[in-house]
Amino acid sequence: ATAATTITAALCALSFDNFQTFWRKLLESCVAVAERFCEYAVQVRSAVTEVPGGLGSAEASSGTQARSSRSDGDPAGELLRLFEVMMNSFLQKVGALLQARQNEHKALKVCDWKPLLASTNESLDKVKALQENCKRRLSATEIAVGDVRGGIRAILYSQTKLIIEEFHQSRLAQMQCVLEQERWDRTDVPAPYKAILEKLVGHEEKSEGGDGEQQVDRFLRCDSANFLVVPAVLTLIQLLADYVSLCRELDNLAAEIVQRIVLLLRLFLQQMHKLVLGGQAVQKKVLQKISAANLALCSQTCGLVAQILPKMQAHLLVILNAEPGTASTSAPGRHVGAALVGDLTQVATDYSECRSALFAKISTILRDRYDFHAKKWLSEPHQEIKDSVAWCESVDANPKEVSLNPHSALDGLVKDITSMYRVLLKNLSGDSVRRIFAKAFEEIAAKFEKRLGEELSSPSPPYSESVGFSLGDRLIMDVAFVQEQLERLSGIAQPLQRLFFDLAHHLQTRLPGDDPLKALHPSVLEVLQRTGRLPR
Repeated sequence: ATAATTITAALCALSFDNFQTFWRKLLESCVAVAERFCEYAVQVRSAVTEVPGGLGSAEASSGTQARSSRSDGDPAGELLRLFEVMMNSFLQKVGALLQARQNEHKALKVCDWKPLLASTNESLDKVKALQENCKRRLSATEIAVGDVRGGIRAILYSQTKLIIEEFHQSRLAQMQCVLEQERWDRTDVPAPYKAILEKLVGHEEKSEGGDGEQQVDRFLRCDSANFLVVPAVLTLIQLLADYVSLCRELDNLAAEIVQRIVLLLRLFLQQMHKLVLGGQAVQKKVLQKISAANLALCSQTCGLVAQILPKMQAHLLVILNAEPGTASTSAPGRHVGAALVGDLTQVATDYSECRSALFAKISTILRDRYDFHAKKWLSEPHQEIKDSVAWCESVDANPKEVSLNPHSALDGLVKDITSMYRVLLKNLSGDSVRRIFAKAFEEIAAKFEKRLGEELSSPSPPYSESVGFSLGDRLIMDVAFVQEQLERLSGIAQPLQRLFFDLAHHLQTRLPGDDPLKALHPSVLEVLQRTGRLPR
């Protein structure tokens, strides 16, 4: 035990370069021993065949039959078994020396470890080739022999797996640290990240002219779509590229690497969900509040990752289905890794679902602002009308003569919708903005309809039975006012038109027609539609 401890301490004290030199010499000795034993085995069998009355005489007298039945005097089988036992014993002791340095090796970089991995597999393959050559020279090709390489390869696999795990843990810690400091504000994209993304998805890197210092973009482009980015997603792209490179270098452990890619992506998604949708960024005092801009940029992050993953998935399959360039042991690991790459499809779906949840959250903010203003709009009476409302019954009313006298609460609603539109259009694509507003307006219209079915106050004054003065008339004019104020928001013109149509429809159908103080006069609606103040 003392001697073993001394040897282990001496091995662990070696630098990795010195250990590599020692290890190469040791493996050369293994190959040399195998070579010498192969020659020894051939000489022993040759000596047996030359003994009078021995194996050679038996073969000569009985021909092929003697050769196929193998007389009990043929030592080929025993010699091959001796080769296997001897090399297994030798390699077991050699493997123990490698195992002794496990803790030293797990912190190595892959670029440092890979040469040792390649040289070891090369030497083990030489030993196996010598074993097969020995079988041929002993004319014993039908005898099954064990693979003497298994013991050391198991140790190599175990230590390489530890190196991968160390690599993985350091990346997880880096990602966690970046996420905890993320403020979910837009950042420019330096040129190197465009090249990293191209490499990640398996595209050839395109050289671009100009000074590198000036190549900074406002967005990152993927599959003809532009995405605004936050610092955290740039870090994620860099780390994913590191994993893909690792998969190419250590293809025999592709399954382990792909599993860890999935873990990294799930960590990023879970933390992003907690920090932004769960509000932990505010709890941890990184942000004062989660703004619509934060939510929009977070959704951009989800959209970008969901867009990247199918392309990265295809790239990994190309790597793992290519002809192995290293040891023959890589084939099983590559096949398992290729199967696990399919898990990235579900991860991409999860990111898309998170993006939808973020859109829904933004829509909820819009709906909440409506609730805030509607509480005053639909419960407090309008101011009395002091201007003429003769236009309400005029067949050829001039649009410039139409005075809407809106409720005081609507200025705030218009301001909030306009501000949200500008923020979102600055941080999202036009299609995404329309999608968010369409959902919010659908919910707002439903809430408006429900409120009209409840008790509405209609004191007189300011309301009366006259055309243009009833609660219904004042509310439809309010809707026209909001349209007038928001019609310049061309990016959401269609959702707005739908909203105003729904609001007008609900006023027509939900207000009691038998209550003259609340009823909507058809002439008012007709004039507003004819003058373009409301959609038909």
